[in-house]
Amino acid sequence: VNGVRLDTLLFTKDRHYIAVLVVLCVLSVASFAYAGNMFLFDFDKEYSLPSLYHYALLMICCFGFYQLMQAERAYEVWFYAFAYLLLDDMTTLHETAGWLLAKYVIPGELWFFSRRALGEITYLSVIGGLLGSLLVKRFFTTTEAVKKQFIIFTVLILYFGLFGVLVDSIHEKTCAIRDLLCLSVGILEDGGEIFVTIIIIHQIRQLLTGRIAGVGEIPRGVCEPHSARTSQGSPERPENRPLKPGNASA
Repeated sequence: VNGVRLDTLLFTKDRHYIAVLVVLCVLSVASFAYAGNMFLFDFDKEYSLPSLYHYALLMICCFGFYQLMQAERAYEVWFYAFAYLLLDDMTTLHETAGWLLAKYVIPGELWFFSRRALGEITYLSVIGGLLGSLLVKRFFTTTEAVKKQFIIFTVLILYFGLFGVLVDSIHEKTCAIRDLLCLSVGILEDGGEIFVTIIIIHQIRQLLTGRIAGVGEIPRGVCEPHSARTSQGSPERPENRPLKPGNASA
């Protein structure tokens, strides 16, 4: 949209993504301190700037995994997983399911988990089981290099869930009163999810550029930023490749 390509965003440097996250955190704290917490910078609110930023990052992940699918079919499970995460984040699907399960199914609290948190865990376990069965199927039918990447992405998703469920439960407990502590835990929860998403984008970029093993033949035109692909003298062209010794014409 407006001339910004997803492939350009995919190859944006990590420090730029992190800088935007830091700015959003500062603006959220400042808006709370001086304006009583404006909706625009509230990490807790859907469709605030932090939420929209996270939606964009998840969309970039979907695009990156879609490109990886072109070279290695096994990555389709990660495309489906992040497409679901994007849909879930934009529609508060797991929060709604958690509330319904808490109201009609979950009998009570467990440790420091509220009924709503237990409902969310139950719902996400079902979704995770469905995606997990496909992940296991792909895991045992792919190469060792791809298996290694599957393990890395699985660990990162677990960290994502740590912020989304565990820190969310702590956030719920600390927000009886809307104060700076509640705000800080809310930033830790959603900011942590955003930070993990940035790491996942970094890992996808490393795979697409061939800096780490994990895919087969990279689709032509995907392994470098758009600006590099459109420049003259592209290394993809045979005439621009260096001649091997003995092949030069006399």
